[in-house]
Amino acid sequence: MNESLGHHIGDEVLRIVADRLKAAVRHADLVARMGGDEFVVVLDPVSQDSEAELVAAKILARLSEDLQLGNQRLRVTPSIGMVICPDDGDNLADLLKNADAAMYAAKRGGGAQLSRFSSEMAEASMARFTIEGLLRRALAAQAFRLRYQPIVDAATLRILGVEALIHWDTPERGVIPPAEFIPIAEESGLIMPLGEWILATACREIQQLRTSLGLDLEVAVNISPLQLRQAGFPAMVTQCLAAAGLPAASLTIEVTEGILIEGGSKTIDTFERVRALGVGLSIDDFGTGYSGLNYLTRLPIDKLKIDKSFVDDVAHDEHHQAVASAIITLGHQLHLQVVAEGVESPAQFAFLRDRGCDAVQGYLFWQPVPLAGLMEICAAGGKATMHAKVQAVPTGY
Repeated sequence: MNESLGHHIGDEVLRIVADRLKAAVRHADLVARMGGDEFVVVLDPVSQDSEAELVAAKILARLSEDLQLGNQRLRVTPSIGMVICPDDGDNLADLLKNADAAMYAAKRGGGAQLSRFSSEMAEASMARFTIEGLLRRALAAQAFRLRYQPIVDAATLRILGVEALIHWDTPERGVIPPAEFIPIAEESGLIMPLGEWILATACREIQQLRTSLGLDLEVAVNISPLQLRQAGFPAMVTQCLAAAGLPAASLTIEVTEGILIEGGSKTIDTFERVRALGVGLSIDDFGTGYSGLNYLTRLPIDKLKIDKSFVDDVAHDEHHQAVASAIITLGHQLHLQVVAEGVESPAQFAFLRDRGCDAVQGYLFWQPVPLAGLMEICAAGGKATMHAKVQAVPTGY
């Protein structure tokens, strides 16, 4: 709200939330703002757990009511973590720490809910703390590596470009998948330096390949919504391109579908500034979120990516076939290129190709490989190897 509507709106929302919290509890209870958007409510005494749950339900209902500020109609989504003393801790530090762990569990569950602390949450919180520490050290040592997965023209089997994917192999825990550490990087703010490193490294390495082999190769880089919201993001993209010597047209920025709703007019402005640089824009994981389709007509995007969850069963599930076909049709009607990710079988490829999907990527063709492996693939032509895999693909869906 601060970023999109101004700090005065954010401050007013905090005041309204505080008033609603006080109105939802008893006079003897304590309500305090800890900082940012976090509040603490202390109920004393509570005869049984259900009493605290009733108060939490009342808070959820009260805070979920719409806010009307001038001509702005807003809604906040409360996430509540609950602890009971002494069951969940017998001192202030443990109670606050465990309540925080329960609150994050409620947020990860989608928000607008109550989560009671459990020992499993304590373990998850400790694991999160450990990974955050490893992330900080890895950033300082630049211990990450990038791998690249080719994106293939569905009609000609020619490599159109690659998607840059981060790879993290730690001495302590081995390979940690992005799905595990990226959310922690976003929560801790480490996604900002990490995201900049990914973009700068991808630009530099792909330009190195282009120069060495004389290829006109494009690279797609996933960007966190937090990065996209930074005022200096377009300038950072410009700096990475200039430092690498990579043409702007050879870079595509990928963002998840959720950013279409979360960002509003500020997102559109940032998209337009990035597009003005000559950089391509792609909506990743399309079909899994709750985007407003009107944004597709307003954003200067070039590509839609069909999420892997629809591709997995597209060869035999009529519902997934319908969704994939609809996305392809929608994309083409909006003059967008449609890419399917996670293609692993000839049958999946056949369906997508016959429905007119423009490009595909997945293990049917290549797994993500380091830069040296990508150079070998490109130097060998790549197409012949792929063709041997898919030349027997059936048609006629």
